[in-house]
Amino acid sequence: MQEIRRVEKPSTPSFKVKGSYLRYCRHFWRDAVLIAVFFASMWVMELMNRPFGTVRDLSIPFDQVIPLMPWTIVIYMSWAPLIIALAVVYFLYDRHLMRRYLITLGIGQLMANVTFPFFQTMIPRPYEEVFAGTDIFSKMLAIVYRVDNHYCGFPSIHVINCVITMVMIWFFREAKLWVKLLVTIYFGFIAISTVTTKQHVVLDIPGGIVYGLLAIPLSIPVIRLYEKKVLTESTL
Repeated sequence: MQEIRRVEKPSTPSFKVKGSYLRYCRHFWRDAVLIAVFFASMWVMELMNRPFGTVRDLSIPFDQVIPLMPWTIVIYMSWAPLIIALAVVYFLYDRHLMRRYLITLGIGQLMANVTFPFFQTMIPRPYEEVFAGTDIFSKMLAIVYRVDNHYCGFPSIHVINCVITMVMIWFFREAKLWVKLLVTIYFGFIAISTVTTKQHVVLDIPGGIVYGLLAIPLSIPVIRLYEKKVLTESTL
């Protein structure tokens, strides 16, 4: 019978222990791969961000009431760096939460990617107003309009990720209450910025909320399988 050798997993790294972070990262390289796979999956949406058959317009009268606020593009674009930062923090201090976070984000992304080809929407944009703007924020928004097609609006990926982030931060035991509140409030503003930048219409927000909330329980069996199979096998 083959002898099974158990490898002791490194504890949470500490700046006080020399080589602690290097040893930690070397042992949990699979977690680093998980991070890379998630962000690589974001590019799949770009392949679908073009018209497929029937394209719907989900805008409602309330969309016309919401003013264009070019300066909120700063908030809108901050979601990716903040998600990366949170993933890194979880990676260093709570590996289970990091895996749960990324896998849940991935499930939400997958659900949206499956929806886009069958229920594609087009987002009406104020191109003339934005391209005519001379301030830095209008120019930033104009760049986003040029590089990001206005399809794949429902559900909003931004809102899906915001909902998951707002829920997951409350499971991070090392975070203080004010940090959890700050993250929750700020990601709420990110969700709102999707309509103030005219990157989404109002109905894309409840769609993103539903998808985000559904992704949380749907990710549980995937998380259990990952931690049971991949991480157990890595110690053999």
